[in-house]
Amino acid sequence: MADDTRQSTQSITLDAPNAPVTGPPKTPANVMPGGTAHTAGGESANVDVTYWSALKTVRPSDYLTFHKRPCVRDGQMTGIGTGFAFGGVAAILRKPVWTCCSWAVWSYVSTSIIAYQWCQHQRAKEKAGMRQAMEIMDKKRKDIEAKKEARRKAYEEAQARAEEQRKEEERKRTWSYWVDKNVKFW
Repeated sequence: MADDTRQSTQSITLDAPNAPVTGPPKTPANVMPGGTAHTAGGESANVDVTYWSALKTVRPSDYLTFHKRPCVRDGQMTGIGTGFAFGGVAAILRKPVWTCCSWAVWSYVSTSIIAYQWCQHQRAKEKAGMRQAMEIMDKKRKDIEAKKEARRKAYEEAQARAEEQRKEEERKRTWSYWVDKNVKFW
């Protein structure tokens, strides 16, 4: 069997080309100057992201206009109705008040999430259908324009042929045509 000709596991640094390195590199290989391995040369990502720092990025207007986002209102209304129904059924079954409230809240939350996701799914399907319809309409429009162009060219060619035929008929009516056709000189 042939000997292994690969280099040893020690890598070579740029500072000292022949000096062996005794451990793994201290930084990832794809780090750009001033960046990290995840930012491709952007700002350093050494910032600690916490729940509170993320919460500070949400503006009060986001809470005030939450209901105006697509599908939120539908999901909330469905959840409210389901929560009321489940809480009412639990009360009819003479469950304790805490249990009735738990049923109402959890049915509200789960139904709201499911209704919101369903609405988003339906919107995505509708957008895909509209995109497909637009593509079909563009294709049909191009086909119609191509047919119009073909008809226009055919009409122009027919006009050109008719003009040639008319000129040929006029030429046949002249004396020179009759002489050329009937009188021959050897």
